[in-house]
Amino acid sequence: MPNDFRRALAGIGTAAAVLAVPAVLNAAPAQAVPLPEFCVPPKLVDDVCTARLTSVTADVIDGTITGTPVDGTEAVTLAGPEDAYLKSAGFGDDPPAPVQEWDAEIDRVGDLNTDPPDPNWYGNAKAKVFLPRTLNDLATKFPPDTLLVRFTLDDTRADALKLVSIQPTR
Repeated sequence: MPNDFRRALAGIGTAAAVLAVPAVLNAAPAQAVPLPEFCVPPKLVDDVCTARLTSVTADVIDGTITGTPVDGTEAVTLAGPEDAYLKSAGFGDDPPAPVQEWDAEIDRVGDLNTDPPDPNWYGNAKAKVFLPRTLNDLATKFPPDTLLVRFTLDDTRADALKLVSIQPTR
């Protein structure tokens, strides 16, 4: 009797696996957010759009930043990796305080050691992963028209465009 029960359970498990495989194989990729209408040449080069944002809001939960381009009406939501975040340019010796914090945060996190032999590797890696969220929050404090972004389609996210670069500039 116990063997019959085990065989029945094994049969159910096999049937579930057989039914699940087609579902996994047929899973549709995330539908990318389309590029906004203002992304036309010369703002669009090699499928990368460039825009200066008037101001931004940040969602620290999902790691996105949303802003309206200076010459557009359509807000864009962007997300990207740590290396898309660049230090400021064109501010001279006295950038606004949030821009100074931006640069200092990039410097602080950029040199952290994430090699496993380092006793702080986990904390350092976590700081690097969360750097975009920290910088997005700082960007909400920038003066208007300070943030220059380059972005493209992102087939892995249905809610945001992919940052190629983001940089406070004057």
